[in-house]
This record gives sequence, structure tokens and C-alpha cells, in this order.
Amino acid sequence: MRSVDDFQEVSKGLYFWQGYEPSVKIDLCSCAVESEGQLYFIDPIPLAKDSLVELISAATPAGVILTNGNHERAAAVYQKQFKIPVFAHVDGRGELDLQVDHWIEADTLIAPGLSSIHLPGAAKGEIAIHSERGRGKLFMGDALIHVEPYGFNVLPDKYCLDSKRMKGSLRKLLQFSFEVMTFAHGLPIVSGAHQRLEQLLESL
Repeated sequence: MRSVDDFQEVSKGLYFWQGYEPSVKIDLCSCAVESEGQLYFIDPIPLAKDSLVELISAATPAGVILTNGNHERAAAVYQKQFKIPVFAHVDGRGELDLQVDHWIEADTLIAPGLSSIHLPGAAKGEIAIHSERGRGKLFMGDALIHVEPYGFNVLPDKYCLDSKRMKGSLRKLLQFSFEVMTFAHGLPIVSGAHQRLEQLLESL
């Protein structure tokens, strides 16, 4: 896909950009998060050269994290350009064409203050990423979406491996503290995200 021209800092140390992908007829959204002076790209799509230079001036690129086996996107480009490792869940093995440097097998600490949370039942290798920084941030792949016509909702059943299992696994996210939530598809929720997730899961 074509490069996105710009990004925005939606909260301190959290950078967001998005672009429309005609092949899937939906916006693809990406983030980068700073953790102790290091920058981790989450499900990255290409960012224009000048914007990328500006982004990495904030922190040193340290890794790419893929939230499921469908989100390879521009990961290989950033992996090669910055000589950084790619992280993905082992259940996504076989779905990704690039070299994955670190296969995640369970909920684990990826970097100081940055943890993965396995969410079986959505796409293969589905994980969320939790950042302890500030008010807390949660980075979602496909298990939760924030796009029309669905609004803030769980991934529709037709796209899930096992929708019942996915809805159950989403409940463990409530164990974590977070006010901000981002999505691979949809605009971020910049405040009250934990409460909104509680309300959503209660309604299922």
C-alpha cells in the first residue's frame, strides 16, 4: 500500500497513523509506542520518509510487534531498515511470510512496561499489547474494532476462528489498567477505555 503522509501523537509517547487499503476496503491503523527511550512499531503500515524521520527522533526503533497473523503489513521493511526484531504469537506461524525473530508462546513481557496478552478465538496469533506508561494503554489487533457500521465492538463472528472463545478471552483484559485504547482498524479511544470495555463485555 502507499505510504501515509503523517502521524499524530494521541497521548504522550503514543503515535498513530492510518491509511485506506482498497484491497480490503477498510482503513488500516498503526501505532508506535515509546518505552524507556525505545520505540516499538505495532502493526505498522508505511509512513512517508519525512514523517518517519520525525517519528524516530522521539525514540530509538527497537522492535515490531504484530497482533496477529494477518498484520504483516510493512513489518519486513522496518525490520530491515532499522535492523530490529519482529515479535508475533506462535499461533500465527505459517500465516506470516517474513522472518519472525521472537515467537511469543504465552502472555509475556516484551520490553520494560510492555506486555503481550494472548486472545485466542479471533484471528490466528491474536494478541493485545498493554503499556503501563502514564494512564495505561491497550493496543488491539482485530478482536476489538472501532469502525462504522459496527462502532466500538467485538470482531464480527464471521471473521473469528471461535467467537465464543474470543469473547471469553477478552475478559482478561479487564485485569489491566488502561485509559487509552488503539485498534488495527479504527480511531483510538483516548479516555475511559477500560470503562467502555467493561460496558461492552457486559452487553454480550
